[in-house]
Amino acid sequence: MEVLRVWNDMRVFTRPQWNSNTIENEIALIKLIEPASLNTHVSPVCLAETSDEFVPGMTCVTSGWGVTRCNALFTPNKLQQVALPLLSNQDCKSYWGSNIHDMTIRAGAADASPCMGDSGGPLVCQKGDVWTIVSWGSSRCDTSIPGVYGRITELRDRVDQILASN
Repeated sequence: MEVLRVWNDMRVFTRPQWNSNTIENEIALIKLIEPASLNTHVSPVCLAETSDEFVPGMTCVTSGWGVTRCNALFTPNKLQQVALPLLSNQDCKSYWGSNIHDMTIRAGAADASPCMGDSGGPLVCQKGDVWTIVSWGSSRCDTSIPGVYGRITELRDRVDQILASN
């Protein structure tokens, strides 16, 4: 990972291998100026280990402040969340074709979906509170099309390197 920019001592690290055409290797880490204040509304989750497996059908939760329908004029005042089932690569290719690769994990197409403004939010699976990061999804907020998320298990080595050196 490389430092993308520094702003008021906060650092943003991205992967130089990020491919904007395939959305492959999409991940960024932010080093905060000071630790986050943890409380009943703010708590950490664990990063997935490279050996963790997330099987199709497993239910995970995504959250965000994105619009709640594609033609909404405003975003909600409260954080929204929705439970979504994970899909296999094969099932997801029927929606997204060749844009699906092993660096991603897919969830949704179950009458719920992330929407515009949710990009960058977490997908948290109840397996030791492991999370991964939203990459992209349907711009129409179509609840019959799955969202696609970065697969932390495939990116973990790079994450560990940046954490160790910073």
